[in-house]
Amino acid sequence: MKPYVPDQLPITELDFQHLFALVADASAELARYDGLLLGIPNPAVMLSPLTTREAVLSSKIEGTQATVDDVLEYDAGLAGC
Repeated sequence: MKPYVPDQLPITELDFQHLFALVADASAELARYDGLLLGIPNPAVMLSPLTTREAVLSSKIEGTQATVDDVLEYDAGLAGC
């Protein structure tokens, strides 16, 4: 078996102008979402599903198999019932 040899850095084949345009678009969308959250009385209501989904995806990376239902049951105090 041959050892892995990574590519030389910096990568010269990247289209930085295209990437910067995508980053700018993403930044604008995040700013728009942040503005939306500032206008509602309880922004946690909108953030909660995103936080739950992120927790589930993170658990998969860590090797734990939790589902969105598992997290919601835990949050509701129904885990282990």
